[in-house]
Amino acid sequence: MNTKEKILVTALELFNEQGIDVITIRHIAKEMGISHSNIQYYFKNADDIIYTLYTQHIAAMNELPVFASSPGAGLGTLRESITTILQHIYRYRFIYIHFVVITRRMPEIKKVYAQRFGIRRRQLLRLFENYREQGIVREDIPVEVWESLIRSIYLIGDFWISSNELTTGLKGKKAVNYYARLLEDLFYPYLTEKGKQLAAS
Repeated sequence: MNTKEKILVTALELFNEQGIDVITIRHIAKEMGISHSNIQYYFKNADDIIYTLYTQHIAAMNELPVFASSPGAGLGTLRESITTILQHIYRYRFIYIHFVVITRRMPEIKKVYAQRFGIRRRQLLRLFENYREQGIVREDIPVEVWESLIRSIYLIGDFWISSNELTTGLKGKKAVNYYARLLEDLFYPYLTEKGKQLAAS
């Protein structure tokens, strides 16, 4: 691991533990046992580190094999996708705790977020269509209701970290599993009897 990578790893750990309103380049340097000028050789300030961590996070998210819509993809695909995404979000949880503040400070991140929403929306709509063809979800659900479900998925997916901080206080795998189940439960009213049987298995 080179110095730049060590800076990012240390910053991620400190931001997750203490937040972006507390941690500065000097804190990161002290934790690493180097001068803050050494960090400024790679990053001009803490926001530069935050932006790099965000782009690193999104690049990794884009590589995740989630919401596959290949023929025959069942509810297990959905369950695995949700868990995989939440695990990755938990690793970069400071971003989601401070997301509104971060996007105000770095408006370009808001644009990336909007683009990602469009990609995930299309993936989910294809997955729902696949489920309809398999008889897993009901055929009488209007498109606008599926769109609302996608919005609900995003609301929980983006803000469960804050909810966990304020209410449940779960850590690691327990937090991921708890909120993954909340997201899975959103789909229950849309399932056919066949879908409910598959969900219970």
